[in-house]
Amino acid sequence: MVVIVVGLALAAIVEQVVMPPPARHPVAERRRVHATPTRTRRPVSARPSPSRIPVSPATQLSRKVEKVVLAERSPVVRRNYGVDTLKAPIVRLSRMDRRDSWAFGTETIPPPSDMTVMPESSVFLAQMTQTGWEVALAGTPAFAALLKKAPATVVPDAERPVLAKFSTAADTPLDTGLMLPWGIGQSWSLLASDKGVSGFDGGDGRVLAAGDGRIYRLCSSTPGHGLVLLIHPNGLASEYYQLSDVTRVRDGSLVKRGDYLGRTGTEQPCGGGEAPQRMVRFALSDANGPMRLDRLQIGGWTLRETAAATFAERAGVRVDADNPLLNFGAMPTPAPSGSPSPSGTPSVRVPNVPLPGGSPDARL
Repeated sequence: MVVIVVGLALAAIVEQVVMPPPARHPVAERRRVHATPTRTRRPVSARPSPSRIPVSPATQLSRKVEKVVLAERSPVVRRNYGVDTLKAPIVRLSRMDRRDSWAFGTETIPPPSDMTVMPESSVFLAQMTQTGWEVALAGTPAFAALLKKAPATVVPDAERPVLAKFSTAADTPLDTGLMLPWGIGQSWSLLASDKGVSGFDGGDGRVLAAGDGRIYRLCSSTPGHGLVLLIHPNGLASEYYQLSDVTRVRDGSLVKRGDYLGRTGTEQPCGGGEAPQRMVRFALSDANGPMRLDRLQIGGWTLRETAAATFAERAGVRVDADNPLLNFGAMPTPAPSGSPSPSGTPSVRVPNVPLPGGSPDARL
């Protein structure tokens, strides 16, 4: 028995020496020693989606202006551009009050990329309400209503009368009281352009204000380029496009007749095709849009726009496109010889629609 017990004991000792117990897995050991708290992953539904990211009041306003412009202006603009669809309007925010509850700015509908025409543009007012931004375009009763109660930080008192006049559709005098948009006594070439627009170029290329008015720059994010809108005290607006080196005066500033606005150029940053040559595209408009220049008196000339040609007349002298036109300044156009002198300046409503090919004027 003693031999058997001693033999079993020796066998146990040999087993421990020759076959040690299995070691612990080093990776498992490290996980237990250096374990870190399990990070709770946020449910996918709790992550903010793009639609839930807060949108700034300015961005909300721009989107609302785009919708309002396309809803109210697209029928007329599509007809003027001769297209079925329009690009999204370019919205330029000029001023917003500290509470982000009132805003004033400009909007421009870009022309098609294969056209060289004057962009359709205007100004707007907006007020934040409980249901969102209320946007009103110039020329509408809503604009007139907002203009009366807009704070001075958004519409300064000095600008209010001219914006009110601009927004009111009224008869336009044939004698506009404006000069041609370059230096008095200089001759520039009258260039063929699109309907309702005259192109001019010449001299040093300096484009000047055709009359006193409040200036607003539209649509271009490129400094020194773009479209200039000058609203005059009588509510008429002159527009200057394809400018370079545009004046840096603040929007809404008062400029005087003959003040520098920019230089003739070729860039069309508000849309449209490549300009065929250097010029300033000059047009007249009211809050309803661009106006025909036919029979309007500017710079001592009567501008004519027929289905066949654009030209200027003065005392029986006719200047056709591509010929020099002398700027007489803001002065009445002399009546043709043998015509009675009118006792007053007649007023007419000049329609802001394209000249149809079958118009009676086509016979002139």
